[in-house]
Amino acid sequence: MQSDYLRTIRTLRFLVREGIQWRELRATDGRASGSTLRRRLDDWHATGVLRRVHAVLVRMARSSPEAGAWDVAVDSCSVRAKRGGELTGPNPTDRGKPGTKSHLAVATDGLPLAVIPSAANVHDTKLFPELLRLAQVVCAKAGKVYADAGYDSADNRWLCLRDGIRPYIRKIGEPHGSGLGRVRCVVEHGCSWILANKRLDRRQDRLGRIVLALLTAAAIFVVAQRLVAA
Repeated sequence: MQSDYLRTIRTLRFLVREGIQWRELRATDGRASGSTLRRRLDDWHATGVLRRVHAVLVRMARSSPEAGAWDVAVDSCSVRAKRGGELTGPNPTDRGKPGTKSHLAVATDGLPLAVIPSAANVHDTKLFPELLRLAQVVCAKAGKVYADAGYDSADNRWLCLRDGIRPYIRKIGEPHGSGLGRVRCVVEHGCSWILANKRLDRRQDRLGRIVLALLTAAAIFVVAQRLVAA
């Protein structure tokens, strides 16, 4: 049974990295079939296994008692969704073509804390509360949150202050040069690692839960690689 799970995980890593189609995955000694992998992803998503594994690995990577409160940066990136499906909408940055947006929260040391998908026309401010909640579940305590003007709202600032978090959110209309870019570049790099996976650099799956499962799996692989390299 353990070898079956390891084979499924290796297949999942291959799918996310290489962007191969489900039907092209054939069962072999070292690889699970596409149907088996989809079934596992559905089960892991329904039971919350992927999120729990992600949280455990992140805490292992930041196990030092001197770490203290985590500083968090948030941002989003959009990809095209030519096949449509759930969580798609006209992308205002891509001439209104159908797209999906990935919202990402990372610690300022680069560890991905939370990632959630939405339609491309959903404003970032609407996803901020859920993104912040998921990040806090993983890191337990956040000290500061860095974000660009897309997240500027009184409600978002209030959410941060309510939980004892100092919000560093650039206000709409505020000139550039605030210095936040030097900190926020880490989440922009995080968006880059999402798009570096061929399965995620464009929307190929129609089901929103599969997209979320693949995004969470990509975050898990990033954290696991950090642990191996440590």
